[in-house]
Amino acid sequence: MTLGPRYRALVYLTLLTSFLVVVWGGVVRVSGSGLGCPDWPTCHGQFLPSLDPSTQIEWFHRFLGVAGGLALAALVVTTLVAYRSNRRLVALVVAAGLLYISQALIGAIVVILELPQTWVTAHLANAELILAVLTTLAVGVRWPSTIAARDRGAPWTALLLAGAVGTFVLMLTGAYVRGDDATTACTTWPLCDDGSLPVFGAAAVHMAHRWVAAIVGVVVLAGCWQAWRHRHESDGLGPLAVATAITFVAQIVIGALNPLTQFSPWALGAHPAVASLLWCCTVAVTVVAWHPSMPSRAMVSDLVTLTKPAIMSLLLLTALGGMFLAARGVPSFGLLAATLVGGAAASGGASALNQYFDRDIDERMRRTRRRPLPSQRVPDEWAIGLGISLNVVAFAVLAIFANIVAATLALVGTLFYIFVYTLWLKRSTVQNIVIGGAAGAIPPLVGWAAVTGSLDLEAWLLFAIVFFWTPAHFWALALLIRDDYARAGIPMLPVVRGEEATTRGILIYAISLVPLSLLLFAIAHGGLGYLYLVAAVALGLVFVGYAVRLLRAAATRRRATARGLYLYSLLYLTLLFVAIMVDTSLRL
Repeated sequence: MTLGPRYRALVYLTLLTSFLVVVWGGVVRVSGSGLGCPDWPTCHGQFLPSLDPSTQIEWFHRFLGVAGGLALAALVVTTLVAYRSNRRLVALVVAAGLLYISQALIGAIVVILELPQTWVTAHLANAELILAVLTTLAVGVRWPSTIAARDRGAPWTALLLAGAVGTFVLMLTGAYVRGDDATTACTTWPLCDDGSLPVFGAAAVHMAHRWVAAIVGVVVLAGCWQAWRHRHESDGLGPLAVATAITFVAQIVIGALNPLTQFSPWALGAHPAVASLLWCCTVAVTVVAWHPSMPSRAMVSDLVTLTKPAIMSLLLLTALGGMFLAARGVPSFGLLAATLVGGAAASGGASALNQYFDRDIDERMRRTRRRPLPSQRVPDEWAIGLGISLNVVAFAVLAIFANIVAATLALVGTLFYIFVYTLWLKRSTVQNIVIGGAAGAIPPLVGWAAVTGSLDLEAWLLFAIVFFWTPAHFWALALLIRDDYARAGIPMLPVVRGEEATTRGILIYAISLVPLSLLLFAIAHGGLGYLYLVAAVALGLVFVGYAVRLLRAAATRRRATARGLYLYSLLYLTLLFVAIMVDTSLRL
């Protein structure tokens, strides 16, 4: 269906008006005029403002909001009347309309509750979502092929999707910096004042935003470079890639000019405005390059499967153990929530990337051939985009709400898991899971660092417990699916050295867990009591008992015994870290 020039002009006008609303919202916040009109929907009980500057600034923001709403209403009516047969077009304008209604309601709540930080951030997030929908619509009317059904995009387009998600997260972290009064905490650039890397306080929040910007920048610029290389594959891809890259560089320059100009008003106002422009650019270039269809319910379920929720829950439990022990009791709710969200995102992102790089192996193994990627239920680029996006979210959440040490450790865990274990060790050495187990042992370090901002001996002992637990746990599984690993050509210990060597190795690592868990009790300086001690001894001895049974088991009983040991190993780690949490809480 051909879209008329008047309709296209109406789309562009609606996008421009909405963009001005968001930009002026930044002016409202920078100037501190959020309560210039302390009531809603009127302003001081009137529809026309007084001469007070803050009142006029806030009133003009509302005026732009009304103008944007009228333009959007005209767009919705026109679409439903003239283009209702185009389902994608209708879906986009209806989504924009619903988001606009939500925006008005959130705006009212912000004023009535007198600018609570959470609702102010939600107001910004919803506004940026409106811009994203309208940008998608504008791209569609400019290049109609982007809203027509076509084959999915190539894997490189995942970088663009991850860059768009990262830009959204970056804007929200910027809003948090402003809301936490951390904007002027660092008066130099690129490092903070004395060149240190602050871990706590306003300076740490400010620097965390810069670190997130650096990571997002790498992803965005890499995506723009790939888009430029493939510019002949889609209309508008080249110009949008250039525009996105230039806008990002401009945003970095303006961000640097904030401290360098001693936070002059123009720099403070330009920073969020250009951030919104960058967001529109990343959405536009992603829409042009990306698969335009929305995921189905089954697709969403498969995307959740890519994050390996079962493994994620166990890793989060070990992170909680590190937090409780570091805090010598129950950590604060905010820090607990941030660590759980950041840890879950890091774990899920690492799992998605792992399954992308392992998809050739998974195709050859009966146990894994029905996973979303080998069965081709999920496009490869979706897994890449999900993995990168979740890790950007993890770093941002941990850096902003915990500290940069915890955020860096989470990122290091993902990089080690993918580049050291998945791409190198797993395919090349029988010691793959021994060395590679370090990736799964990092969550307790993240939990500890989230509380203390450092890593003490107790944290490293928690790391060692998970590290030495991993081979015993994984080799028991490897005994059960030995044929699968042999078929896939993976040099797991049972495949290369046989079952006897594997059972001896399991026993050695099971025995090592007993002194390690006791050493943690000895050096915890009163942080752990007898409840933990009894649990550690009992759980460890049972683990050793299972390992001895496996070593002595006849060939006909070995698989059944290995299954029992594998299941108990999961229970061991769970109960040991639960004992840490319960013991520290009771002692508190």
